[in-house]
Amino acid sequence: MATNRHKQTTFLQATLKGALPGCPDDHSTGTHQERIGTFQTWCAHYEKFAAFQRTGTLGYSIFTKGNTKLHFFSFSSIPGNGLCPGAGECLQWCYSFKAWRFPAAYFRQLQNTLLIRAQSQHIIDAWQALPEGKTVRLYADGDFDSLDTMTSWFRLVSARPDLTVYGYSKSWRLFLDYAKTGHDFPENYTLNLSSGSIYERVPAMRKAMDTLPITRGDFAVVKPITDIPKAPNRRTDPTKWAAWAAACKAAAVVAGYAKAFVCPGKCFDCLPKGEHACGSAKFKGIPIVIGLH
Repeated sequence: MATNRHKQTTFLQATLKGALPGCPDDHSTGTHQERIGTFQTWCAHYEKFAAFQRTGTLGYSIFTKGNTKLHFFSFSSIPGNGLCPGAGECLQWCYSFKAWRFPAAYFRQLQNTLLIRAQSQHIIDAWQALPEGKTVRLYADGDFDSLDTMTSWFRLVSARPDLTVYGYSKSWRLFLDYAKTGHDFPENYTLNLSSGSIYERVPAMRKAMDTLPITRGDFAVVKPITDIPKAPNRRTDPTKWAAWAAACKAAAVVAGYAKAFVCPGKCFDCLPKGEHACGSAKFKGIPIVIGLH
């Protein structure tokens, strides 16, 4: 299961239908307590998730407090699998599937997906427990899967004006449907129009998205022609970073963005004082690009 995406997909699809398949990995090594005590193996994490299914007790925190690339609180759910209704080309290079090599990330996404579908009180409690004045990313993995989900999230976001909330989405139809309901968009939420959506080549829809008060602008994946395999650290390797950034800007021009800001790959490292362009009103209308790697 740890290295087989087909098995992982089969498992989650059965789980979303209400089943709890057995863990396909070998349970024969180590005692039950050893496996539960370390939570290092797929079997141990499976048992942790299975306990959540049986008792309703959370196996994983709903929000994570950040990592080496993202220092903000974030929420993730299962990507693709019919849960990202606007997903198109992005499914070919979606980084979220790479996280499935880690059992904790996989089962956290699955747990959160089930909680969202159930409109669980756990989500509300976790949201209310977030520290005051923090930045939150919805979604780090996955996307809004329905109008009901979006409505619930925006109700929560509006109720916490002290939080700065932002995200990337390809579910453009849901945003336009939400606008038709007459409900206000949260003033503390910023939307980046993520590339790879099935809607991005529909001019009328794109124009409508640009009129929404929450829309900051594009966040686009570009394909730089360079022998640098991934974005270098712009602090420790400025020469390679300059070459990478130049290649990304050239690719952005080819993609139709005459001017673009290049994402360094770390959400806290693109602007001074830990700020980030994707959540900044100063970057409204400015395309932000990241190199595919």
